[in-house]
Amino acid sequence: MKTKHNFGFTLIEIAIVLVIIGLLISTLLAPLNAQLDIKNYNQVRTDLEQIKEALYGYAIVNGSLPCPDTNGDGISDACSSVFASASTAGNLPWVTLGVQRMDPWNNPYQYRVNNAFGTLFTLSTTGTGAGILRVYTDSTLATTVANNVPSVIYSSGKNGATQPPVSADELENTTTGVKFDANFVSHNLSPTFDDVVVWISPNVLFNRMVAAGKLP
Repeated sequence: MKTKHNFGFTLIEIAIVLVIIGLLISTLLAPLNAQLDIKNYNQVRTDLEQIKEALYGYAIVNGSLPCPDTNGDGISDACSSVFASASTAGNLPWVTLGVQRMDPWNNPYQYRVNNAFGTLFTLSTTGTGAGILRVYTDSTLATTVANNVPSVIYSSGKNGATQPPVSADELENTTTGVKFDANFVSHNLSPTFDDVVVWISPNVLFNRMVAAGKLP
């Protein structure tokens, strides 16, 4: 009598194979995800540089910077006032500027402007008091990167400032809560900081305006 042999796989053997396949897939996906992150952050930096150029161009044509989009239609809305002691925040007025609306993670680019630059300004225009926009190296606000700038533009990065980890540095760049003020943080990317922040330099802005014959 012949003995029947079962040449099928046991459940344990199948489980081992699945684990091995899973490890192989995760090993392959890790560098792909890293490459995607690099691509996305390069895109953000390109977008923000184009946005800065669009803001300089807008100022040359209009004699002022646009105020933020506060109702979601992409068009510049009125600033909260015209005083140098205040600023207005909202979405980037992408329609007005003709630039990219969203970052690669489908979050709107954010924009804050000193109100004195949201109307016709001169070479002596500068922020005062609570209207002063500053950029720091971290949330301690001990070291200043840029002081009293006309406007700040930024992306909240991959986590959109809503998913953990949201560090103290990232909280400085959020649009709500106790940290919603005129202070921003910008430094190299890290596991706890993925924001990309740029700003309009008053010196570059004034130089562009003078070169174009718009100031003084």
